[in-house]
Amino acid sequence: MDAPLTIAALVIVAIWAVYLLPTIFGERSSASINSTEEFDRWSHSIAHVQKHSAADLAASHKDQIRTRRRRTLVVLAVFAAICFGAAALYGSFPWLLAGLFFTSLIVLYAAALAQMKQRRLQRLKVTHVSERPTEWEEPQVRVIAN
Repeated sequence: MDAPLTIAALVIVAIWAVYLLPTIFGERSSASINSTEEFDRWSHSIAHVQKHSAADLAASHKDQIRTRRRRTLVVLAVFAAICFGAAALYGSFPWLLAGLFFTSLIVLYAAALAQMKQRRLQRLKVTHVSERPTEWEEPQVRVIAN
């Protein structure tokens, strides 16, 4: 009887972890900011943009995204490992099902990430192909040397 309750608690903890972990590590802004703090944050961000190039800013944003995705995968893997360990320790079938549930979440998350990457590559491919000049716009005679 304890295993279903524990599994339900783990599922609830996993759902809340997706929401609370970014808040704990400071990646979400707080809603109770007065206008002075907001202006100060805005002026610091403008100063930060002026000091760094666009490539640096994009790289740091990509690093934040990678860190968040890596943390999500690690949390799911830890939950799966805990469930499989409990299944082996207690010989419990519900723990095994919970481990399989978290493993399937890992697979679904990885598939979603792969699909997002594929869509981004497709969008870049369409953009680059549409920007390329056609044969009729290119000059027919090219000067190679003087």
